[in-house]
Amino acid sequence: MDWVFFSLLSRALWAADNIVDKLLRGKYLRDSLVLTLVAGVFALILSLVIIVFNGLRWLGFGPAVLVVFAGAFQIFAVFAFYQAISKEEISRVIPLFQLTPPFVLILSLLFLGEVLTLNHYLAFLLILLGGFLISLEKAKGVFKLRSAFWWMVLASLIYAIQAVILKSLYVAHPFWDLTVYLGFGEFLPTPLLLLLIPTFRSRFIKSLSDLKPRGWGLLIFAMVFVTTASISGLWAIAAGPVTLVSVLRGFQSIFVLIYAVLLSIWFPKILKEELSKSIIGIKATAILLMTIGLYLIYL
Repeated sequence: MDWVFFSLLSRALWAADNIVDKLLRGKYLRDSLVLTLVAGVFALILSLVIIVFNGLRWLGFGPAVLVVFAGAFQIFAVFAFYQAISKEEISRVIPLFQLTPPFVLILSLLFLGEVLTLNHYLAFLLILLGGFLISLEKAKGVFKLRSAFWWMVLASLIYAIQAVILKSLYVAHPFWDLTVYLGFGEFLPTPLLLLLIPTFRSRFIKSLSDLKPRGWGLLIFAMVFVTTASISGLWAIAAGPVTLVSVLRGFQSIFVLIYAVLLSIWFPKILKEELSKSIIGIKATAILLMTIGLYLIYL
């Protein structure tokens, strides 16, 4: 059952990275584009780490191009995520990643001919209900969805499209090799955008040159969390049932909520979130609904 430990460790580390991302975006690197390009560098580092331990084999021209494209396409989802956390509490944003599995099912139904069951429809309902619950805000007596919700809908849809593209590839090709090529694809937009668009290059250079030592420290922490979280998660997938590993992804939202509450209590100058019993109750209820929905999808 080592895969359970590594799966939960991965979610705890990803949650820590989410907190670091929130601090970076809120206080040190306020440009979502720059953070997105930096994330591409992290992806390259992870790919190189995997190559050191696993080597790399050629997939063939068609599969290689497709997986690199899927990785490069992810830049839009990463940008949308950074926009979302710039507008809302991190404990409200991360649970919305659980919108991705319903999108995957819908796309699989439309393009792969997969059949939806009663459990799937119930899962849709629970996940959407949880997403609406955690994203509603009251302004002038009227309830409306927070803007971060729509950014996360975009991010989740893009990740779902990526998952559908990769679905057949991960069945036919070695897991670790595909992951390396995916990382190369995630990195590819970074040098291309910096070379081809001068304004992006100037924003990137200025943001990093103006970054304070604490910001650099957070970047290093983020790199460590991303690398170790990815390796732990990939190890869990390689060692355990992918369905159950996927269900355990729901624990990331719980870890984020715990971290956010503890930081808000002990270090409010670092991170401050709403801590009233009603707000915590709403967040916990929404996370529970979405986690149950996630479980039903993979049941």
